[in-house]
Amino acid sequence: MRLHIGIDDTDSKNEMCTTYLAATLKEKLEFFSTVIEMRLVRLNPNIPWKTRGNGAVALIIDTDNYKRARNVTKDLVKEMSCLDEDGTNPGMVFYSGEVDEDFTSFYFKALRSIVTINDAVNLAEDKGCEYYTFNSGRGLIGALAAVGADLSTSTYEYIAYRRPENWGTRRQIDKTSVFELDRATLSCTFNNVDSETSQILIAPHSKCPVLFGVRAVEKGVLDEVKIRVKVGEPIEREAFFKTNQGTDAHLMEKKISEVKPYDSAILEGCVTEPPRTLKGGHVIFSIEDGEHSIDCAAYEPTGNFRGIVKQLQCGDSVRVYGGVKNTKKLTVNLEKIEVKNLAEAFDFRNPRCPACNGGMESSGKGQGYRCRKCRTTSKDKEVVKLKRHIKKGLYCVPPRAMRHLSKPINLS
Repeated sequence: MRLHIGIDDTDSKNEMCTTYLAATLKEKLEFFSTVIEMRLVRLNPNIPWKTRGNGAVALIIDTDNYKRARNVTKDLVKEMSCLDEDGTNPGMVFYSGEVDEDFTSFYFKALRSIVTINDAVNLAEDKGCEYYTFNSGRGLIGALAAVGADLSTSTYEYIAYRRPENWGTRRQIDKTSVFELDRATLSCTFNNVDSETSQILIAPHSKCPVLFGVRAVEKGVLDEVKIRVKVGEPIEREAFFKTNQGTDAHLMEKKISEVKPYDSAILEGCVTEPPRTLKGGHVIFSIEDGEHSIDCAAYEPTGNFRGIVKQLQCGDSVRVYGGVKNTKKLTVNLEKIEVKNLAEAFDFRNPRCPACNGGMESSGKGQGYRCRKCRTTSKDKEVVKLKRHIKKGLYCVPPRAMRHLSKPINLS
């Protein structure tokens, strides 16, 4: 029997990790089943009630003992979930039928918009799934989405886990080895480091069991690159996941008039309000597509990316990518920006004297200009075309500010 097991929302804001539960479950299931695939599926990154990484997991197994597989999973979820923590609402689902377009549609809705627990319950019952929930049961949404995920475009992640006695202590990872890994595998792995700040990005900062994770476009690459990372503590277990990370699967092309709160959208428009820097370093500008306008923001954590945004001017044609924040005014939280066309820039200066090339000064409002030396007069300012220092092309926030789902430029 081919069995799909989906699980979500077992961790808290600071502890545990649903992928660790999945890795532990895999080992238990392999005593009597064959694990075909492990999935790590990231969902809508904009919703306010998301889990820490907003990722759900699914295991696809072949088994002759459905009841045992179900009971092992249920017991492990009860044992390992942070059930007493506020905001931990596990859900699990068991499905042995065909994963059809109803499941896939549910996945894309959970990825790109808002899904209710009732939506999840209705799908589970309509498809004859066996499911279990704890607390509010919101994790059922992610569990079903992980089962139904369309991973025809996918990446992979290798995750190494710590021994329990080391949870909450400083991770012993050799920084130099991570930068060497990044240089050696630049074309096939992504978001290992941030060169702007010299940070390594493969290790989380929470008390969770993850020691480090390396992401790649091909699973086979990870067998080789995992040994490049040098660590100073033992690895308890490891796991390989097929994922939707780094694929831009969350983004949808839309018109500005179609944008809703919590969307992840791709919008085209013309800059109508030049960039302005707010207190805290956030940079805001506006675009319109002929009838409607929307604000776009490059927030302080995006670092030098803001320097690109600051060079935009009215009339520039752009394509923006990002999540829509539900503030007083809908705002696109920029993940990427493509500069499609640049408007010409001009400066209007006091003219030079046509007779002696001296500097000219204003003769008064509406009265033109006169030379300071020879008193020659001129009516108009000098128009000087300026060189634009920004170029057409695609620009992305730095890796440290990049969402799990965002596709890095080196993979574009």
